[in-house]
Amino acid sequence: MKKNMKWIIAAVVIVVLVVLAVVLFGNGSKDQQVADAPAVPTVVATEAADPTAEPAADVTAEPAADVTAEPAADAAATTADPKAVMITVNGTEILREDVELIQANLVSTYAQYGYDTTDETFLNDMNQYALEYAVQLELMEQKAAEKGFDQFTDEEKATIEAENATNWAEIVDLYVTYYGGVTEESTEEEKAAARVNVLSMLEGMGYTEAVMLEDAFNSAKLDRVEAFMLEGAAVTDDEVKALFDEYVKQDEASYKEDIGMYEYMTQYYGQESYYTPEGYRGITHILLEVDEELLSTYQTLSAQLEEKEEAIAAATTTDITVTQADVDAAYQAIIASVQPTIDEINQKLAEGVAFAELVATYGTDPGMEQEPTKTEGYPVHMDSIIWDPAFVQAAFSVDKVGDVAQPVVGSYGVHIVQYTRDVPAGPVEYTADIQLALHEAALSEKENELFSATMEAWMAEAQITYSEDAQAMMGTAE
Repeated sequence: MKKNMKWIIAAVVIVVLVVLAVVLFGNGSKDQQVADAPAVPTVVATEAADPTAEPAADVTAEPAADVTAEPAADAAATTADPKAVMITVNGTEILREDVELIQANLVSTYAQYGYDTTDETFLNDMNQYALEYAVQLELMEQKAAEKGFDQFTDEEKATIEAENATNWAEIVDLYVTYYGGVTEESTEEEKAAARVNVLSMLEGMGYTEAVMLEDAFNSAKLDRVEAFMLEGAAVTDDEVKALFDEYVKQDEASYKEDIGMYEYMTQYYGQESYYTPEGYRGITHILLEVDEELLSTYQTLSAQLEEKEEAIAAATTTDITVTQADVDAAYQAIIASVQPTIDEINQKLAEGVAFAELVATYGTDPGMEQEPTKTEGYPVHMDSIIWDPAFVQAAFSVDKVGDVAQPVVGSYGVHIVQYTRDVPAGPVEYTADIQLALHEAALSEKENELFSATMEAWMAEAQITYSEDAQAMMGTAE
């Protein structure tokens, strides 16, 4: 018999609707420290059919694309029979149109991440992935039927139906808001009319509550298959600790002698590091805003003096007449402009007022209002690349924890910094949060390995026949 790919169409629909719900509801997501879930084959919506973009016309306009429409294909594919059998899996036939639907959606998904979807190598890879996905999806379907995972009790059905009804109602409400032109001032009649239009539009695009419910049952079925495939996957505390120790070694090797790389990866890329190089201080500071014209003058003169010195060093001529005295005078003009505030701060420090209290009273840096920076300070190293050099210089101009440095002029104003603490060097603390994150990462890796191994075993046992066209797509044709 021929494979019914109707549920794949449903999967396309539900992905689009769920993406919309996530975008509009703003569910958020936790940091991606742990690995992704096992790579269960999925079908994603095409870009043309994605309704999350701002509408360009009213709700009655024709949709840009129908999610159930035939995917675009190249000139060669347009002459091929969409009903031609591409793969047979244990007697079940998978048609060209089914494979092309998966391939088109894969391409669309990768396109959203900036991949060149016109590249021949990329398209060949997508063809192979589509064929592999089609086979894996069919094997999971067959295993679901074999194990009875496609059967649900009345109670299970009622739960899935109730959840689906709630999800559908929320999605329709969102569409009414974003596509129906409904506002707080809209009358009940206008709201009702907008809802009718939205439901008509969604139905025209293949989005209905019934289709969404069908996909909900299919998702539940495939979730059962996945759970069956992943039975036995477990991670011990010792394995998690060993993973932590390995990460510590890797990060120490990468960052111990390279502060620039450490800061580049952790600060710019937000990468987790399990090792902290030596030499970091926690620095809190009071940032005093200064007159923009004074600051601009100082920065201009400093840049000109640097250019002049470079020209002299290179033995080239220059007409720049700025001197160090000019720069120093501009610097002192900035300090003088805030000297009354500096004197007030020094007086309060002498009276025993806590530096943190003065930061809250006089500081203008929003970063000093947030934890843990508020308490622990910014981590600053003598070789730091992410901080203003003047700020770094002040941070290392004092010797003892608790000392307050002399005011310095930086890129954003005048800094009065305190050496707040020494940042512990070496492995980071093995906290419960880190242990949990690494446990999830290790478990996810094991599940991925188990999923792949199980699927490979199923494919080895299955009777799979590829047509000549399919073999050509895979690059295995003789």
